Amino acid sequence: MPLWRAALGGGVEPVEYEMWVTSAELRPVLGVGMSAVPSVRGAGAPSPAWWVWVLARRGAGGAVMVHAAGCRLGVGRGREAGTEAALDALARPGSAVCAGCDAAEVFVPILGRGQDQGSAPAGD
Repeated sequence: MPLWRAALGGGVEPVEYEMWVTSAELRPVLGVGMSAVPSVRGAGAPSPAWWVWVLARRGAGGAVMVHAAGCRLGVGRGREAGTEAALDALARPGSAVCAGCDAAEVFVPILGRGQDQGSAPAGD
């Protein structure tokens, strides 16, 4: 589940949270198997301190396609950047978010905020 936290130096960064619950707190979801839910906390790889995005050149004028680091469509096609740099790049005309990775899940809700602000209500 993508959530947000205040970033060092200002702004926000996406962050993933992991939560462990007791069996008394866990409720099954109708139609969803629970056999794949881990019952013991594993060693797992540590989460990165900051999310990394790949800015792949998309055309002239600085337009880019923003991918999550590790996205098969963006590997080796651009430079790594933080969230604020990715948002700045997405402000350029022609830039877009990769629909095939976590970039869409993180950036599309942000980019959609405020789209209707400033438009007058009907009848005014």
